[in-house]
Amino acid sequence: MSIGGFGVAVAMLSVTTTASIVVLAPPPPTLRMSAAEAIGALRHPVPGFDRDLVAEPPSGARVSAMEKSIAAELRRAPETVRVTWVEAVEPTVADDSSAESETPFGENVVFRQRETGLFERLDPNIQSSEYRRSVLRMVRPAFALSVRQDDASWLRVQPNRPFLSVWQRNILLSLAVTLLLLVPLAWIFARRLTRPFRALANALGDRADTVPQEGPRELREAAAAIGAMRTRLANEAAERARMLTAIAHDLRTPMTGLRLRIDAAPEPQRTRMVADIDRMQAMIGEVLTFARAAAAPAEVLNVRPLLAEIVREMQGPGASPRLLTGDDARISASASAFRRAIENLLQNAIDYAGGGMVSLERAAGSVNISVQDSGPGIPAADRERLLRPFERGEASRNRDTGGAGLGLSIVRDFAARNRGSFTLTDAPSGGTLVILSLPIA
Repeated sequence: MSIGGFGVAVAMLSVTTTASIVVLAPPPPTLRMSAAEAIGALRHPVPGFDRDLVAEPPSGARVSAMEKSIAAELRRAPETVRVTWVEAVEPTVADDSSAESETPFGENVVFRQRETGLFERLDPNIQSSEYRRSVLRMVRPAFALSVRQDDASWLRVQPNRPFLSVWQRNILLSLAVTLLLLVPLAWIFARRLTRPFRALANALGDRADTVPQEGPRELREAAAAIGAMRTRLANEAAERARMLTAIAHDLRTPMTGLRLRIDAAPEPQRTRMVADIDRMQAMIGEVLTFARAAAAPAEVLNVRPLLAEIVREMQGPGASPRLLTGDDARISASASAFRRAIENLLQNAIDYAGGGMVSLERAAGSVNISVQDSGPGIPAADRERLLRPFERGEASRNRDTGGAGLGLSIVRDFAARNRGSFTLTDAPSGGTLVILSLPIA
């Protein structure tokens, strides 16, 4: 209804404005000229007149009286002069029906004022110089004057017509003013109409607690459905996290008891069993840490000091991660989840390359955190697979460096939950380059 009402309003306003222009605008003026001006243009080029040679004079209604006067002025035979109207002209008949039907465009009626103040009519049949000068100076509707040349061609002169007349320019100016009046109205209505859509998009993008339900009825219904679906998905995700946390927590008790019971097992089975239990406990610890970090509330973090602290804490024998100089930025995320993601990336660099270089760079609306190492690298075919939970590379399947296979999947999930991205690629100097991109707070 809003869109339809706007369309009807714009259409009515356009029709009303156009009708007003048609009704109120003056009619286009008739192009007028005199025979004296045409004769001047015939003798030499004059601005405002077209002058050209044609094989035949233009067709149209001829004005024999003007032809006689112009022929006499040019001292030519009347048959060598043609005068034709450029536009159709309706003759005006004299009011006195008893008088001879004469028109101001045919046999011209010319009066001369005497010294006594009375007027006398000049006889057109006498063709005196005074009559001829009066006829030639008389302003008439536009006509074309053609004079036959010695080579049988015709020299034609007629007033030229501009591409846009004054009347047309005024109409176009009026339409432009109408457009200027309509554009703000359309822009204001479009902004008002799309404001609920923008609010809905911002609410979904910013992970707000509530979804605004405003605007047209259809949009309110869609927002309500999206809000209900969002609440349902959030409840399901929270329930899965609670279930995962409970399972991981409950597994610790039997794992601890099993660790105590295998002390009596003979070697070398005992050592292998202890290593398996240690790996299982490490996996349970990672799951618990991941679940707690996902449930932690977001806060504004100053990235560079936090990165410097994480790098400093991970220094040790055989481990030499470095934080490069660069930009600074703030992000909105859970501090524990961010720390966990960076620690996972640095731990991979330490395990396979003895350390790595951490850099921070601001981009358009985002901050890129890169970790680069000089290790063996990750084949392109394995990169997507290693981002899935519990997936490890072949080189990590030994008992010394192999983890639970949750490190990279935790980083990718952290990036997705915070409207960011996570990519794996080859480092320019060999090794692996991982980039975690997050929106700037």
